[in-house]
Amino acid sequence: MNSAVKILFIINPISGVGKKNTIPSLIEKKMKNSAIEWRIRYTERRKHGATIARDEASNYDAIVAVGGDGSVNEIGSALIGKGCALGILPCGSGNGLARHLKIPLKLDKAIERIAAFNVIEIDTGLVNETPFLGTCGFGFDAHIAQKFDTFGKRGFLSYARLVIKEYNHFQAPRFTISGKDFEDVKDVILCSVANSSQFGNGFTISPNSDIQDGIFELVYLERFKWIKAPFLTQKFFTGKIQKSKHFSTRAFQHELKLTVHSDQKMYYHIDGEPQKGKDEYILKIQPKSLKII
Repeated sequence: MNSAVKILFIINPISGVGKKNTIPSLIEKKMKNSAIEWRIRYTERRKHGATIARDEASNYDAIVAVGGDGSVNEIGSALIGKGCALGILPCGSGNGLARHLKIPLKLDKAIERIAAFNVIEIDTGLVNETPFLGTCGFGFDAHIAQKFDTFGKRGFLSYARLVIKEYNHFQAPRFTISGKDFEDVKDVILCSVANSSQFGNGFTISPNSDIQDGIFELVYLERFKWIKAPFLTQKFFTGKIQKSKHFSTRAFQHELKLTVHSDQKMYYHIDGEPQKGKDEYILKIQPKSLKII
């Protein structure tokens, strides 16, 4: 290992579940015998991770996001198109991108992967010029992301409770999606765009997604009777949702326009982070635009 390699760990002290006070000592234990120079900084507010990453990208070979998918998006977005790679220590409640990349959820193993410093390049996306790394969504997933953001308690059980509570009350909009050689008009409860395969916790919405192929997938799920929920849930968690008659998908490589038709207040999400909704979105793919370890 080249002794010139430098890594910055950015810790979000409030993301996900569990405490972060044991992480610095774990980093020390796992990194002390490597030839890597490293440092730790803490975020103090939302979007602070992106500011740190932009300011420090030229000083480090990699910047590691220690947190959940929101932290990973913040820091990774700031590193798109730069020579500095993104690393992930998964400490969130979902860890969707980390799971897709098969980054160990055990932090000691994840640090060992970072220390090995094997760099790949992945695709990223833009929704109205705002970057996303794994997924973005405009239907029920975005609605739940907004509710979850203000719910208080984190973790999978809290997420599941919200899904059960909100499903029958959610009024799905109509979506019009226009691409280079197609137009879809869909009355669906779920309309998402997948670069990676899952939202998190193993909930796989696009089993065949490849984060390095320059192709994204449009994912649609029709409303279904609640009695079918256990069967569909099983298919999502076993990577077999594409076998459901309620599910459909379309791959695309070129820019597309997505229009939401609804009289209700809508949200969308970027890597699980809710945003105030709009009527129209332009989606673009940026092939091999982010280095990651």
